Amino acid sequence: MISLSNGLNLRLAEEADCAALATLAFSAHSHPWSETQYLQSLKAGHQCWLLCSGSETVACCVVSKLFDEAEILDVAVAPQWRRRGLAEMLLKRLIGELQEDIRRLLLEVRASNLAAQSLYRKLGFSEDGLRKNYYPADNGERENAVLMSLALAEPQP
Repeated sequence: MISLSNGLNLRLAEEADCAALATLAFSAHSHPWSETQYLQSLKAGHQCWLLCSGSETVACCVVSKLFDEAEILDVAVAPQWRRRGLAEMLLKRLIGELQEDIRRLLLEVRASNLAAQSLYRKLGFSEDGLRKNYYPADNGERENAVLMSLALAEPQP
């Protein structure tokens, strides 16, 4: 566990955290992951970073690693904790915690989620393209995903 100066703690999730993760996702997303999906993700070897205030899970980020790339699969911040820079802090810490052999960080974001896209650009991500009709939309239709990536520094010899 990493204690942060603002009274928050950062740690990796365990299977026992999956119910809290699902509750967080339900409050944060229109199409949230279920407890089972978080459990399957952890069992698949994905890392899930939790940002906690005491016993309350206030944000999370799920990352999958494959060879020299990592992909952000899910980012959620509890609505009452938004607009405080938590997503930016969480992502910066996550980027700092990535193994040295990771060369590129990937993600996809809803085309309508302009706030998240702005944050990712602020962190240095660039837009790589669109995945058409990827996300389910509230109206029963589909929404495009914006593909983004961040090139990470090459290791020193």
